[in-house]
Amino acid sequence: MSESNPLSESATDKSVMTPGDNMVALSASLVKQIKRHFKKDRDNRFELFLLSHAIREKYLDQVTGDYSDEFKNFYKQHDLTSVYGSLANFTKYASAGSVIEHVKSNTSNPAKYLSQLPVGTNALYEISLIIKLDQEAFKACWHMTPRRKTKDAKKHEWISSGTSPLITPHVTVNELSSWRKQWEEPEQPKADEDKYKRNVKLLTFSISEDIFKFDAVGNKVGAVDLDEVMALLEQVQSLLDKDNEPKFRLDSQLEKIQERYSAAKEKNDPNKVLSGKSKGSSYKNE
Repeated sequence: MSESNPLSESATDKSVMTPGDNMVALSASLVKQIKRHFKKDRDNRFELFLLSHAIREKYLDQVTGDYSDEFKNFYKQHDLTSVYGSLANFTKYASAGSVIEHVKSNTSNPAKYLSQLPVGTNALYEISLIIKLDQEAFKACWHMTPRRKTKDAKKHEWISSGTSPLITPHVTVNELSSWRKQWEEPEQPKADEDKYKRNVKLLTFSISEDIFKFDAVGNKVGAVDLDEVMALLEQVQSLLDKDNEPKFRLDSQLEKIQERYSAAKEKNDPNKVLSGKSKGSSYKNE
């Protein structure tokens, strides 16, 4: 018995034909045609995502979190499973649309950021989860791939130096999912057990936030500078030696302070600002 062709004749008729050799000669015309198809595909998908989002907004019960019986019956009666798959998969399409709507309504340059989005349903669904998880982190992901050591880390403690944007047209579902999970639950390195059990807190040194204060052209202003902090730390360290090592331990935050100090200084470096290399807080309102 011969197998039936799962594709209808309308899907394999003359309108869908493999181009001949003369149609795929390497030329500017071929490039133009390829890019035109990609743009058309992107536009069509985004329109479908937005339509799905609008449907979900209308027929989702905000109290129960479930779709109305009217919509469920409509979905079944018109066999929308044949195009969307399950209702759960429809929700992914709708969530993808929510990302597009969010970018359209909440960024300073929608066209720029819409062009930076991937087109895959699952990738956009992952981005929708990132938006729900942390909108500030989502804004940063247009420009970098931030990391943090703890869930309560302040924005200035995020690690992003030298990273590329997380959100790009070609970012994969696995890359987005992996980043989201690490952001939600940062991996905690196991602290080495102190062999002398020096775990009782004795005192805390704090310094003025002026340490990170610079004027508009990168000149240091404020009550304290980094060299003063380092000089004080050296004085404290000089009190500790081999004889009292089993009794006292000094834990310094100097490395973090230096990183934040450098970032604050570079943000207003006139050479970088003029050359366009300084990001400053460019993502702040995106």
